[in-house]
Amino acid sequence: MEIQSIASANLSSLVKDHLYQYIRGLDQKDNMKLPPENQLGAKLGVSRVTVRRALDELEKEGIIIRIHGRGTFVNPEALKIQVNLMPGEEFTHLIEKCGYKASFEVRDIRRRKPDNKTARLLELDTDEEIYEVEKLYFADHHPAIISIDSFACSLIGVELTKDVMGKKSVFDILHQYGRSFIARDKICMETMNRREMEQSSLCGKDMECDSVLVFYGENYNQDNKLVMLDREYYDTNYVKFSLMRVKNIRRTEI
Repeated sequence: MEIQSIASANLSSLVKDHLYQYIRGLDQKDNMKLPPENQLGAKLGVSRVTVRRALDELEKEGIIIRIHGRGTFVNPEALKIQVNLMPGEEFTHLIEKCGYKASFEVRDIRRRKPDNKTARLLELDTDEEIYEVEKLYFADHHPAIISIDSFACSLIGVELTKDVMGKKSVFDILHQYGRSFIARDKICMETMNRREMEQSSLCGKDMECDSVLVFYGENYNQDNKLVMLDREYYDTNYVKFSLMRVKNIRRTEI
């Protein structure tokens, strides 16, 4: 797999993801040593400092291994992970990586007043409204993921309907109509039983499981401004996450 130059106004947010995709595409039979930082920078069209920061993050996630005096190598065990908790990916891609045919439906687009917490996080005025976009994703026609995305109506310059939404993602809508590129997110996780799921989501009644894994996400744009909140409900019978971790354990001398 060749490394292609990145052409974007927001290079720093794309370098890590581009390197990750490059690493995932490598032939595991070949040498798993990465080119030097200056060569990677030249191929990507970014500075060596930017490449180093991206590699630092990949090392923390266990994707690469740096060996002093020898270079930077891909961790082969990390490549065996089908669905990595890092980085965030489109839901259809997650489902396909788990071996299922993916599809989705836009179940509801509602416009409402935000609750106090949402208004505070998104820094909204008291008279502003938000859109909530609720989608249901299927794995081989079985309900697998519910997503609910919330953002200020004023962020986009159109009235959001199912026709406008079409098959686009909310990320596409924010980029196309709001010039807001989602660069990163912060999540917290918990489990939720069926009763709680049905009370907090329109699609909860369609799920086939008794409990779900829930991600609560805060999504930041290219200017590191929080512009969207989301809730993601996963049926772990279909979507199973893995994560390679680097141990940060203090060693005692024996």
